[in-house]
Amino acid sequence: MPSFKAELNARLEAKKQGQVVGPPPLSIVISPGPRNAHTDPETGLRFYTWQGRELPSVTTIRRMAGVPHNLATWQVSQVILRAVTEFDTLQQMLTREKKPRERKLETNRLDEAGKWLRLAATEERDAASLLGTAVHDAAAQGLDVSLVPPEVRPRLLQYRHWLSVARPRIVGTEFQVFNLTVGYAGTVDLLCQFSDGSYWIIDLKTGRSTFPEHLLQVLMYMMGEFVGSDDVIDDELTGILRQVAGVGVLHLADDHWEFKRLDATPDAWRASRGLLAFATWMHEHPRIDTVTLGSRTGSAPVTENSSSLPIDNSATEA
Repeated sequence: MPSFKAELNARLEAKKQGQVVGPPPLSIVISPGPRNAHTDPETGLRFYTWQGRELPSVTTIRRMAGVPHNLATWQVSQVILRAVTEFDTLQQMLTREKKPRERKLETNRLDEAGKWLRLAATEERDAASLLGTAVHDAAAQGLDVSLVPPEVRPRLLQYRHWLSVARPRIVGTEFQVFNLTVGYAGTVDLLCQFSDGSYWIIDLKTGRSTFPEHLLQVLMYMMGEFVGSDDVIDDELTGILRQVAGVGVLHLADDHWEFKRLDATPDAWRASRGLLAFATWMHEHPRIDTVTLGSRTGSAPVTENSSSLPIDNSATEA
């Protein structure tokens, strides 16, 4: 079987060429999720439905609200880095020969080069997401380290070491929570019980770092009203969800793990609801015309004496 890295590189290369590619043939099963969850193929935003009502995924809410400034800056830097370090490739794209029956050579050159540059903004994120999904599914399935691809093994090994140190009782993995009152849903990575009897919701993170908004994510899981899937409520897990006393993130790197207990405060819950309100509003109003009651246009004549045109200060309506 080709390695995880080789398959990923093949997928990214195919993506550059505009080819449709399927999932990499990892040796673990990546669950498609419940039938009531779907991802918009154009935006990548994930939604759940409960009895016909569509709800944004907890992980989608931050994206709906806009790209964080630091992430946007980093993405721009990745595009610049590609243009500088791979200038020869860029030059080849911009000067390639005309293809048979190609009518818009210059336009096509620019479009192809632009798409290739824009890919640099998301390739590392996509690679991390693919690896993270593999680690999450391996952990949820309780797979042995020997049964997963080499690239997944270090982080799975760290996860299993944390289990041996913390010794939690795993109550549930990869289950859906819903809050119909506030209006969201999401998938919990891990619900466990520690030796003191307390229940915790823990989210697994496999990226470079963890961030303050991760608290909002796990807090929204904790504040779910019930657990369910495909319009069926899980009464047993719902009862345990209502007893959850803490939230945290388990950051898995290749060479270590770090468990962080997070401070679930009323202010954080208020921030979660505010973020959801803003994200939902932005999603429902993608263009200015969706909030425009009326408009008025005008055009000042451009003449040699334009600067001396009279100004009517009596108008009170735009």
